[in-house]
Amino acid sequence: LALPAACQLMMDMALHSFDDQYLGCREQVMEELERGDYFQKEIAANKDYLSLWKKAQEALLKSPVGLLREMHKSHAIVLMAYTMNSSLHSQLNWATSVAGSSPEHYRHNFSFKYFHFYLTTAIQIMKQRQSSKESTRKRKCYQVHRGVKDLYIEAMEGSKVRFGHFTSTSRLWNEAQKFGNETLFTVTTCLGAAMQGFSYYISEKEVLIPPYETFLVKSFSQAQHGNRLHLHSVGNYSKYHCHLVEDLTGSVPCPCHLMSTLPILFLLSLWTTVCQCNL
Repeated sequence: LALPAACQLMMDMALHSFDDQYLGCREQVMEELERGDYFQKEIAANKDYLSLWKKAQEALLKSPVGLLREMHKSHAIVLMAYTMNSSLHSQLNWATSVAGSSPEHYRHNFSFKYFHFYLTTAIQIMKQRQSSKESTRKRKCYQVHRGVKDLYIEAMEGSKVRFGHFTSTSRLWNEAQKFGNETLFTVTTCLGAAMQGFSYYISEKEVLIPPYETFLVKSFSQAQHGNRLHLHSVGNYSKYHCHLVEDLTGSVPCPCHLMSTLPILFLLSLWTTVCQCNL
């Protein structure tokens, strides 16, 4: 089926992504972020950063939800700021999708180290809280949807893929369609967290998926109205582990389970694009 001329992208394991989960090193990373004054450096490097941060702080004052246990104020602010869908949102996602191409790229060119850490760990804290409310104490999974405009995304059925950046989805099909019909995802996510109380647009019923969650492509189809994909969570994969502090000490051990769900085949794959697009 010939689709209209537009940007196309083949999903894979997004191995250029900076996908650190910060497992076992949250406190060390927080200390380094404060010691190195990363927040001020990031504000200085991006003209939109400070204004968005202040806007998110103001929005949180109206939220009926207080800080969760283990949350710092910065966790709540980055959640609110991310869900505002500002230009910073797009900049962060693009930067995250390529920052893992090499340790040097992350060190010298990734200007969202503070934001990435707090958004990653905020999702984890929210997820832990939501799963703890389940009577079975099992990890809570959500069926969510994502609409993409002006981009036809493809994937091989039976393959494993990642989004490779933070990915906004909605539990409501109609809300997802408002963002685009060229590609529509239906996703079962078990690592994504619902943003209730910390989302700027409450009606969207947003669930935020982290860069490192791995999915099995259950189905892929093309039609005149666009591409349709169905993804199901099968675990996680991270190439980077506590890299900010490992970069300083060189002594952070890597937990083996981070690679347990990944076939060796996908260690060799990369994003394949026919034009420069952001998923």
